[in-house]
Amino acid sequence: MHFVGIDIAKSFHVGVVISQTSDKPLHTLKFNNDQEGFEKLFLLLSSIDHIANITVAMEATGLFFENLYLYLKAKGFKLVLLNPYQTNRFREMDTMKKVKNDNIDALMIAALIKSGRYSKAYVSEDTYVSIKSLYRHKASLQDELKKHKRQVSTLLAVVFPEMEQVVRDPFNVTGLALLEKYPTAKHYHHASVDRILKTFRGIKGNNFNEQKAQKLLELARNSIYQGNGADERAFVILSHIRQIRFINSEIEQCEAQMLALFNQQPVLDSNEEQEVMSIIDNLRSIPGVSDKTIFALMSECGDLARFKNQDSFTGYLGLYPTLQQSGNKTVHGPLAKRGAKLAKKALYQAAIASVRHNKELNKLFHDKVSSGRAKKEAIVIVARKLAHIVLAIYKNNVAYNPQRVFIAS
Repeated sequence: MHFVGIDIAKSFHVGVVISQTSDKPLHTLKFNNDQEGFEKLFLLLSSIDHIANITVAMEATGLFFENLYLYLKAKGFKLVLLNPYQTNRFREMDTMKKVKNDNIDALMIAALIKSGRYSKAYVSEDTYVSIKSLYRHKASLQDELKKHKRQVSTLLAVVFPEMEQVVRDPFNVTGLALLEKYPTAKHYHHASVDRILKTFRGIKGNNFNEQKAQKLLELARNSIYQGNGADERAFVILSHIRQIRFINSEIEQCEAQMLALFNQQPVLDSNEEQEVMSIIDNLRSIPGVSDKTIFALMSECGDLARFKNQDSFTGYLGLYPTLQQSGNKTVHGPLAKRGAKLAKKALYQAAIASVRHNKELNKLFHDKVSSGRAKKEAIVIVARKLAHIVLAIYKNNVAYNPQRVFIAS
């Protein structure tokens, strides 16, 4: 038996081969992240031993591992994908822990799989890869959107701080329309109630009335803003608004693409196809759980049927608090940093929505708060319960049943 550890990078990878009887490297190979490099690795490994006797391992580092992983899988190698956290822990226990380079990293990976003290990371199937790609792109767009909104909010605190008395959200339909026409308090100089109201003609969802327009006009004319750099600051605000509108449009298109993928008929036989669509419909039956929540779970967790039990699912999500112990007292701290960050965030937000829209989880929340738990801690408990419900519905392919919510925790 031979074990191969591969340290993954963007442009090249490093592989180290060890045997069953020794941790001393038999071969070390640096190869490019291209077809020629992959074939170079394959020729080396196939010359050492039969493919069935070789185990190849690498870390799930970003997306850089994917092409090599699939290449070796197609060649028939036994593959192990590791969570970087596992290799870091293994390194800490090794005498070489203070040394770090590509060769040592690859050797550590090979030694870890030889030891057997690891658990495999999950490799998504094609559909889940597609969902994951779209969902993470959406998350990236949302992060970028927040940056532009923060910049505008900071400027508004100077150029028209009083605006928030009338317009609570400057980034909704009303707020953006106003900012595009009147980016600072000084730009209301020639405005009138009628001109302000004309701004909203043809805009759906607008409830801006004459009273609000009059109030806004008075606030602008009596603003504390002195007009320093008004035109330049207006230019910056308008530039950010153009970016905000563009990103909002991209997010909408991304969500449409996700929904199309989510609802497409999979290429399965009729019974399997019906079961897949039935599971999705059943997940949608949970009050407080939206398509966005289901997207997040499927993109970050893949096929939920792979989780053996509730604890393995919530553990994978990182949906558990840290424990802070002092003497005989144990205090629940913030949520663990490890886990599927985006899926955990989505479930936490779904828990907040469930407290409003789900009678059973609303009761759970208020019971925990009444017993002395902090509200944030109670939300985490609701999120864990929601995760249990999601997993049970996914595995059993049944609709949400309020009477079974408190049967198992």
